[in-house]
Amino acid sequence: MPAREGPEASGPVGRSITLSAVGVRERVLEAALACFTEEGYERATIARIRERSGVSNGALFHHFRTKEAIASALYVDSIASVQEGYRRVLAADPPSLTGAVGGVIRHQLRWIEDHPERARFVYSQGRLDWSTEAGVRLREMNAELNDEYRRWLAPFVERGEACALPMTVVVALVTGPAHAIAQQWLAGQLPGSASEFAEDLIGAAVAGLTGTPAATPIRPVEGRFRIQLVDADGAIVGEGDGVARLRAPSPE
Repeated sequence: MPAREGPEASGPVGRSITLSAVGVRERVLEAALACFTEEGYERATIARIRERSGVSNGALFHHFRTKEAIASALYVDSIASVQEGYRRVLAADPPSLTGAVGGVIRHQLRWIEDHPERARFVYSQGRLDWSTEAGVRLREMNAELNDEYRRWLAPFVERGEACALPMTVVVALVTGPAHAIAQQWLAGQLPGSASEFAEDLIGAAVAGLTGTPAATPIRPVEGRFRIQLVDADGAIVGEGDGVARLRAPSPE
C-alpha cells in the first residue's frame, strides 16, 4: 500500500502524525509501538505494522528486515531517550551526590510517566541479544553513560564522600529501585504518581553510595477521629467523626 497522502494520518494510541515531518523509520517505530501495545508483541505482525505506518513495503524493508529488528530499534531508541536525560544531569556537574542522584531519578520517573507505552514495552522485552547490531549499539551507549557516571563520581570518591564501588553497582543503586517502583506503577499496583516515591528513592540511593543511612523523612499521618461532646454531668450531647492529616513533631 502506498503512503497515504494529505497533511495528517491516524497515529498510534490516539495521536496524529504529520507525514511530511516524520521520517519513514520513525513512522514505522511509532506504528510498531501502537501494535505492540494494542495487540501484544507475539500477535503483532510486520504486515500490520506496515499497514498502520502507511509506508510501502520497499520503504519498510529498506530500514527493517524483520519484526524483531523493528522491536530492537524501538527498544534501543527508548533507552537512548532515557539516557539522554541522565547525561544532561551529569554533564551539569551537580555539586552534591543528592543533586545528581535526584536529577537522574526524577528524570527516570518523569520519562516513565510521560511515555508509559514505551516503558511497558521496554520492561516486557527484557534485554537484547548483545550479538545483534542493536545489542552492540546498546552496549556502546551503556559504556558511554558509565563513563559519565565515573567522571562525575570520581571527585566524591577521592574526598571520601562516596564509596569506591563497581560501576555496575553504582548504576543499580541509582536507577534499579526506581525501575521496580515503575513496573508496579505501570501495572496499576500503586496509586497516584510514580514520582511521589522520588524522595525515598533518592535517599536510599545516596545512602547506598555513601554507606551512610539516610535520615528518615517525617511524613504526615492520615487517620480518622471521633469526637464526643459531653455536658457537665458527663452525658453525651453530641458526637461526630472526620479525617485528619497530621505531621509528627520534629525531634528536638
